[in-house]
Amino acid sequence: MQESFKERDTLRSAKTNALQMAVLISGAIYIIIGLAFMISPIIVFKLFLGDIPEDWINLVGNNESLIASLYYMARVFGVLILSAGFLMIMPLFDPLKYRGIVYLNGAFFPFVSAIILLKNGLFIDAKSDDAIKGDFMHVPIVILGIVLSVIFIMVMVTLLITRKDAKEGRE
Repeated sequence: MQESFKERDTLRSAKTNALQMAVLISGAIYIIIGLAFMISPIIVFKLFLGDIPEDWINLVGNNESLIASLYYMARVFGVLILSAGFLMIMPLFDPLKYRGIVYLNGAFFPFVSAIILLKNGLFIDAKSDDAIKGDFMHVPIVILGIVLSVIFIMVMVTLLITRKDAKEGRE
């Protein structure tokens, strides 16, 4: 019994430390890229595509680089959502250990995304510079915003319901 305690008490191996460093670096890169795109996709596109005028919406139809970038960014977003979906399965096996994943993927992501989508999907006399102006609604964006809102509410309610048990270490 003393031997098993010693084994658990030892430092991690160099391989595990390398893995943790790779995870930390990739996490930091993901955070930086995510923040950059969340704050202003136009600034990110300007870094790679050169000068994009303020009335960028009129440029979209004539700029193959911008259209290609938007197309492939949408595909990458699909991969991200697919990965997030698989990641949300992990808490089924250990709800207490992976509760942070539930908070980030099931509450934070859908909450912030729903706000962005609904705010910019309902173009009813929009006042901000980054929204398209007009008196209409962009249906696919609003539907995705509603779906993410429902996910947020469902997950947040269940997180609140299980909060006391989680603090006590019960599943």
